[in-house]
Amino acid sequence: MTTTDELVIENDVMVPMRDGVRLRTDIFRPAGPGPYPVLVQRYPYTPRDGIAAMFAQVIARQGYVVAVQSCRGRYGSEGEFHPFFPDVEDGYDAVEWAAAQPWSTGRVGMWGMSYSGFSQWAAAIARPPHLVAIAPFTCSWDWNESTWYYAPGVLHLGLALSWSGLMTTEEAARRGVPSPLPGFAAAGRIMDERGLGDPAKLAEMVRLEAEGTRGMLDRRPLRDVEELRELAPWFREWCDREDGKAPYWQPISAAAHADDIDLPVFHLAGWYDFFAKGNLEAYTALSQHGVTERTRTGQRLVVGPWNHNCGQLRPDADANAGLFVDFGPEAPVMRFFAHHLKGGLPGYEEQEPPVRLYVMGDNVWREEREWPLARTQWTPYHLHNTGGDRGLSVHPPADELPDEYVYDPSDPVPGSIRTGATYNDPVDLDAVARRSDVLVYTTPPLTAELEVTGPVTLELWASSSVENTDFTAKLVDVFPDGTAVPVCQGIVRTGHGVTEPRTPGTAYRYEIGLWSTSTVFKPGHRVRLDISSSEFPTFDLNPNTGERITHATSDRTVPATQRVFHDERHPSRLILPVIPR
Repeated sequence: MTTTDELVIENDVMVPMRDGVRLRTDIFRPAGPGPYPVLVQRYPYTPRDGIAAMFAQVIARQGYVVAVQSCRGRYGSEGEFHPFFPDVEDGYDAVEWAAAQPWSTGRVGMWGMSYSGFSQWAAAIARPPHLVAIAPFTCSWDWNESTWYYAPGVLHLGLALSWSGLMTTEEAARRGVPSPLPGFAAAGRIMDERGLGDPAKLAEMVRLEAEGTRGMLDRRPLRDVEELRELAPWFREWCDREDGKAPYWQPISAAAHADDIDLPVFHLAGWYDFFAKGNLEAYTALSQHGVTERTRTGQRLVVGPWNHNCGQLRPDADANAGLFVDFGPEAPVMRFFAHHLKGGLPGYEEQEPPVRLYVMGDNVWREEREWPLARTQWTPYHLHNTGGDRGLSVHPPADELPDEYVYDPSDPVPGSIRTGATYNDPVDLDAVARRSDVLVYTTPPLTAELEVTGPVTLELWASSSVENTDFTAKLVDVFPDGTAVPVCQGIVRTGHGVTEPRTPGTAYRYEIGLWSTSTVFKPGHRVRLDISSSEFPTFDLNPNTGERITHATSDRTVPATQRVFHDERHPSRLILPVIPR
């Protein structure tokens, strides 16, 4: 135990679960007599002297007890680690244990990002009676189209593979065996040493993860990667599911248990985070269709210009947009907890708008009353090809011939390891635009500001020479100097249990969700849409053979001739959520 004038810190408290397994927990509490409301964080990463411990002390000084708990099988906790599934019962038990301690008022909240967010949703499914409010940052509440599956049938391969590789480090240490992935072990050490707070160390960690992931991508079948087989067996389980709707995921899907979740929730997301879709869907569902009025009015949403790694921004964003890591007394998340755990803030529900968005391009924070915005004008931008010039226009097409490209899975369009944005694992979008297998449609330079805030959708009419294939889409902001900045992206898969196999050569209408954004295309900028059939390894590769690369025993692929239609019968169009200026 460590005691200062302000805090009492108890490390390595072993908290019993219902099955007798004990989980290592660090307790940070004010030095006064209390009792205090409690904030619980549960996650599988190193707790000692890490970012969680640093923030825990900041929060504890504001009159909370903070309990940082390692998941079972991780960093001194007993039991075997398996992602997510044990967190339903363990989360319940941790909350109820915290509520029963002499320093506790019995009012318990949960907080944290990424896995710590998932573990909150898992606990909420179990409905511990003393859980009052949660704050899941940068995570999804569902497993379909927002977590390990970017779209139905499409594994978010770079994320699933790199995260599983990172998690082998502690498991190897726990078993007393050498790490099979030394690059990931080095990345893990950077995380253990608070490296996420140092841009240079973070960049090195990202490089090591990307390098280690690329070393596994050419294995076949991918589900049987040797380095993960023993230390991360869940990767095989994820590969064996077609998408996040599989029954496998339902016990830990908060979306599937929405009718049981009666909690105020502080949702925090980043426009460039790969879990943002789930954050936004959870806010929309609970604020509009919550179980009780308490649920509906208790939702708060903050979305900033971040990716998953906390604060790497667009090149034109305000470098001071650091709300993500602000846990001071006036930070929105701490006002949320003060209101729900300490007896209420006057006027909080009635006067403070529930939605706070960072509008990129304008580089300002803006408060709103709902999401999506009620004043949205859903505006179609039609695809055109006139005289060889591909463009985007609000005017519908006439008789135009389709555009054509050959998708060769042996030479896929490069994507980043963790996310489609360029900030984790840079991708040269100019080089991508010059590829023969990428169709680029661009507006003329804009003469007025164009604000796009909300979910973006592409209605695509396309055909393929094969029965099973993919189509991808990416929205890009092109600056006057030619700099291309990604905005949002999406993918759709045919066959593979997602749709019936398509008749080769026949045009079908596909709806591709590019997820959501808030950005202002400034005068002189151009709106660009890239269409292709791969983004590897962001998404798992479609070999066009009817197989999945996770299960294929060879690297056989089949090139496909893809056609994109834009005529009166097949008006391919990009639907932008335009906000009047």
